[in-house]
Amino acid sequence: MKKLAFFFLFICVAFTATAQTMHTLIFVNESEPGRQIDRTADSKNMKKFFTDIAQCLGYSNNLRSHTGVEFTTTYVDREINSLQVGNNDVVVFYYSGHGANLRNDKWPTLDFLDNGYWSSRILAKLNAKCAKAKLVLFITDCCNSHIDNGITPTHSYNPTDDNNVARLFTGFKGKKKVIVTAAKPGQSSISDTRYGAIFGISFRNAVKENTSNDAYNPTWEKVLQDAKHLTMTLSARYGADCQHEPQYSIEQSADPFDE
Repeated sequence: MKKLAFFFLFICVAFTATAQTMHTLIFVNESEPGRQIDRTADSKNMKKFFTDIAQCLGYSNNLRSHTGVEFTTTYVDREINSLQVGNNDVVVFYYSGHGANLRNDKWPTLDFLDNGYWSSRILAKLNAKCAKAKLVLFITDCCNSHIDNGITPTHSYNPTDDNNVARLFTGFKGKKKVIVTAAKPGQSSISDTRYGAIFGISFRNAVKENTSNDAYNPTWEKVLQDAKHLTMTLSARYGADCQHEPQYSIEQSADPFDE
């Protein structure tokens, strides 16, 4: 009996040690006193979106969302420092708020309640904690404008092909890092008061289309190209001066343990 109990204990420990997790860190400045800005839709939609993705992958979802007084660099550092990323886990960082470009980097500086935070610095900290991750997805849904020193979007995500979701998020050799922001340097990004950020809408739709039953061999390059084109199309409807173009980077690294 003791041997049998030990056997089951071993199986449980082994399963726990190898179970995959999606670590989802969401930071949204939902409202700003004195300004007609409401990003509640971004927070709600992205939490639902990545919860659905984790379910499709069969991953547990370690989702942590920070809004209101928790929308600070202190909470960013706390969450990154507490990450325990296992082999082949997926890590997501999503930001929705103000952003600007200080002309010293192509990625925006993020405007938290307590301080500004360079995207590149957050990425460096994520890199140090996420060496084992299969995929790191870093999204800043904000303006990237330079400073000196009627749509029918998809609200939520209803996956139609779990296999295609798995191909996109984990179905590749080696490790991958995807970095994307809503606008190129010098541009502002816009948000619809009812449906949320235009880029967020476009991103969710692009993933949905590329993981549908009809999709073939989904890739992040295709997803982000589709998201870019849709963002430009939708944002242009608000006026020529409102059009903005997302930018992205995809980094692929080999894994010596992959065959």
